[in-house]
Amino acid sequence: MDSLKFLLYTLARIGLLIACAAFSVFVGMVICPAIVSLLPDGSVREALINDALRSFISFAVVLLMLLPVFADDGKKHAAYEIWSSVNITITLIFMVMVYFIPSIFRDSFEPHGKANAFFEIAYFPFEWIQEKLGMDFVLSVFIGLAVIAALLLWAYVAAFRKYGKEHPFILGGAKRGESKIVREEEEEIEEVNLLNE
Repeated sequence: MDSLKFLLYTLARIGLLIACAAFSVFVGMVICPAIVSLLPDGSVREALINDALRSFISFAVVLLMLLPVFADDGKKHAAYEIWSSVNITITLIFMVMVYFIPSIFRDSFEPHGKANAFFEIAYFPFEWIQEKLGMDFVLSVFIGLAVIAALLLWAYVAAFRKYGKEHPFILGGAKRGESKIVREEEEEIEEVNLLNE
């Protein structure tokens, strides 16, 4: 993957993370309460309207949207033999950094100010970590993003390896167009040469 393609790929994935996070916030803060409001009054409705649960749903939405994308990337990169564990790792690091760094400055604003309200909305998918584990805001965001990055890397590598196993002629295997008989004959010749030595 050349420098320009890598830059464009990285920028596209950063934008995708931000877009998916924004959509997940909409799902958790708007769609979920709207659906829950249709349910009859009772313990089920009260349980479903819980902020931590809605935050977790937002977190799950981010993963459900990004996992197929990175799995597809792994498959395509295997097919075109442009795999680089370094490239994909750097991309994920940049994705996490761009989304995470603003959260560090949350404490610079008034607790009940408009700017702080922005942080509450922007990082809503990670609020459940803060509430359930009793963690600091910044740490909960970092852990949430680290989990997302780790799962995306896993999806990429798993899809890449699966495609490689299904198509053994790629990724340093047998050359394209080479018949199975020719490969077997070459292997037999190599074994005979080793025995003669």
